[in-house]
Amino acid sequence: MKFTFTTICFSWIMRLFYAAQSLMGFLLGGDACIRCGSHVSAIPVCKNCRKLLLAEEHSPRCRICGKQLLGEISVCISCRENLLLKSVDGVFPLYSYRLWKKPLLFSWKMEEKRILSPFFAELIAKKIFELYKLFGREIPVVPVPPRPGKIRKNGWDQISDICFYLKHRWQIKILPLLERKSVVQQKKLGRADRLSTIGQSYAMRSDSQIEKLASKMPDTLIIIDDVLTTGSTVETCAEILKSNGAGRVFAITLFIVD
Repeated sequence: MKFTFTTICFSWIMRLFYAAQSLMGFLLGGDACIRCGSHVSAIPVCKNCRKLLLAEEHSPRCRICGKQLLGEISVCISCRENLLLKSVDGVFPLYSYRLWKKPLLFSWKMEEKRILSPFFAELIAKKIFELYKLFGREIPVVPVPPRPGKIRKNGWDQISDICFYLKHRWQIKILPLLERKSVVQQKKLGRADRLSTIGQSYAMRSDSQIEKLASKMPDTLIIIDDVLTTGSTVETCAEILKSNGAGRVFAITLFIVD
């Protein structure tokens, strides 16, 4: 990974930003760690609880869907009996969506603690670089797009926030090749309804928009999203990307419901 002068400047700007956030948090009384309640200045996760997150990354997971393995080897029982992820070549969730990870995500998405965006971006960047080493080359990232009108209504989108830091701090290539057609929030749908949306909620952007992003479809791509529940979102996105020329498509998510 080449770090240009712009990258270095951005890195220092972000360090100053974090320092300012920490100072402001300290002057305002700080915050509390979401897991243990200990005092923190800015990011609501203390150093000890961050270590717990890092330890969870190394738990054995299914090579297809990314769920934690409970005695199985390589592939979970669900994927053996009813394979859903047929277009995705592998999912790499960082953490299980349980216990204190739920209020952590809630603070980011619902309470709009955007100081968590660079924190989460760093965790995802680490996994992206692992895939770089595994395949021996850099792989472009395709963000799962927000539903129409979300940014206009809320002022921001979580995945777009993460991609901003991935691009400007770590120089990771971002290719927003997809657009979302459905305005219904996935979290409001049950499992059956989520599965029924496979192939319907997303589409490739217009040809003119794609031409500006990439001269040709890359052979390998990484989809990123916040939570994997049924897998319908990443499966739909992977299916669309492959039907438009991608060879292999992987997915990285912050959390997985398992």
